[in-house]
Amino acid sequence: MKIWIVLLISLTPFCLFAQNSLGPRLTAMGNNGAAVTDVWALQANPAGIASLTRPTISINYIKHLFSDEISTQASVFVLPIKRDFIGASFQRYGFAEYNESKVGFAYAKQFGERLSIAINTNYHQLKISNYGTSSGFSVDVGALYHLNSEFAFGAFVNNPSKQKFSSKEVSLSIPTTFHAGASYLASDKVLIATSLSKSLGQSVDVNIGIDYKIIEMLSLRGGLSTRPFKQYAGFGLNYKKFLLDMATTYDANLGYAPQIAVGYAF
Repeated sequence: MKIWIVLLISLTPFCLFAQNSLGPRLTAMGNNGAAVTDVWALQANPAGIASLTRPTISINYIKHLFSDEISTQASVFVLPIKRDFIGASFQRYGFAEYNESKVGFAYAKQFGERLSIAINTNYHQLKISNYGTSSGFSVDVGALYHLNSEFAFGAFVNNPSKQKFSSKEVSLSIPTTFHAGASYLASDKVLIATSLSKSLGQSVDVNIGIDYKIIEMLSLRGGLSTRPFKQYAGFGLNYKKFLLDMATTYDANLGYAPQIAVGYAF
């Protein structure tokens, strides 16, 4: 089975299988990263890190249950310096014969109390057994605007310059995707978010999700996406400086993909 997977990957032009790991919180909210502030916004709209007040680190692990061997590991770190924010991220997806990895460095800046703009540079590496290693670079740009204390609007684009991998043996493109979204803080306990995403050559994906804070240290989350149809659920625990988030994604074709992230806000 693995031989056919590698052969298909090697001979067919395609966009990478793995998506950015948005961390359990944003994932559980329906993969909403356009207009939600979070340390894992580094993997979505990097402008979303500009509301963090303390240095924060988080490590995430995703187990893809349709295969015993495929998994995703990711980590993010954000350092706020007054109105400037520096971030670093790492993600690895795959199995022994095939894996993708990405390292990113981001810079975000606040302009007043409402607007933040960010840029994220990424180094991509692809390894395929018996075919060697290929690499590439891409840039993400994003903006987040807080209309008031309740409404926020965000937009970002991954790889607007349409960069590709350098491999001569395999024809690969780094995905170019456009995103726009909004979030609504309905109360001090309820956050609702929605977004639209469009990858070149694919249909528009609509996402919607909710984060409900039951008590100060416990939140429940849920969400949906349309292309393809997926269901999301999860919860988060926030005890002093420690952060624990869990989520699961259900896809009718691929089954469940649970994930867990452990973080610390210094």
